[in-house]
Amino acid sequence: MNRRKFLKNSSIIASIIAPSLGFANSTNRHHFIMPPKPFEYFVKEGKEKGGKILIIGGIHGNEPGGYKASDILIDTQIKKGIVAILPRSNPESIFTFKRGYNGDMNRKFASISKKDEDYYKINSIKNFINDFKPDVILSLHDGYGYYNKHNNQWGESIVIDENIYNNISLFQTASFVSNYLKKQGFNVPIHNTKTSEKNSHHKEQRMSLTYYALTHHNIPSFCIEGSKQSSLKKTTTIHLLAIKKFFELYNIEINPSFEYLISNIDNLVKPKKTKIIAYINNNKKVITKNEIIKVPKNSEIKFEISNNRGGGVIPKHVNVNYHSFFYRHKLDFIVKNDNISEYSFRII
Repeated sequence: MNRRKFLKNSSIIASIIAPSLGFANSTNRHHFIMPPKPFEYFVKEGKEKGGKILIIGGIHGNEPGGYKASDILIDTQIKKGIVAILPRSNPESIFTFKRGYNGDMNRKFASISKKDEDYYKINSIKNFINDFKPDVILSLHDGYGYYNKHNNQWGESIVIDENIYNNISLFQTASFVSNYLKKQGFNVPIHNTKTSEKNSHHKEQRMSLTYYALTHHNIPSFCIEGSKQSSLKKTTTIHLLAIKKFFELYNIEINPSFEYLISNIDNLVKPKKTKIIAYINNNKKVITKNEIIKVPKNSEIKFEISNNRGGGVIPKHVNVNYHSFFYRHKLDFIVKNDNISEYSFRII
């Protein structure tokens, strides 16, 4: 499928599979094949013409409000405009609940080595921006603390790289969103990092997604920050309300409404159950909680996630980047729903 046809589809999933890595094969070592990480794009197009927005969540794996809000939008219908959603752009970090399992991914958009484990993800995001050409990009995060109380904290703020860049008034747009959030009872001020300025206190932002999109593609880009110190319900609500205002500004409509989503937020942020299927030497087996599974020597065990976008299975004490590896001894696995551990099982 060519790029133009790819973007015209109303709902597309493109999984990026990390390269097969691991230990050299030898006698009495099982071969484990892990499921693809949920690095997925969803492109949803309405019947009516409107704006084009790209929403990216999960760049930092310990910031769940962003990828929860992104994921909720996947199940909505776009009535007007086009929305592209990348809910979990850094799945290894989400599963391990780390800012960056392979280092800070939001500091790799200026340059990245081909040997870096995040190389495929960074280039995929860059290529998608180039192909999709959105009117605006929203990068969803949860910062530490509260910016309205301490200006060295980032939580609950709208981050912009400049007030104005190439006649793009980032401050004006962010002001509309900040004022709307304040009317809804949330004090989410604007944090201008002044990234381009010689004496900027945040020169590290020159390596970020928003700065890359702004300076390389002239696309207005905003970082919406929830707070790590707030509840998941509150943080996800702030993200959804901010997105709602951006949708209004860029002429995008969804069904059901944002009001409906927020009124049902308790259910929407609840972890979904993850169903794990193992193919042991091509024999299908559904994994159950705390199960101990005995397999023949030199077995091939391939895992599959059957029912959950955010589901995964993580081997203990093995590099999470590995898609394929060999292991001799008993091995424990954790079944994950995003950052939540559901249960474990063991293969011996």
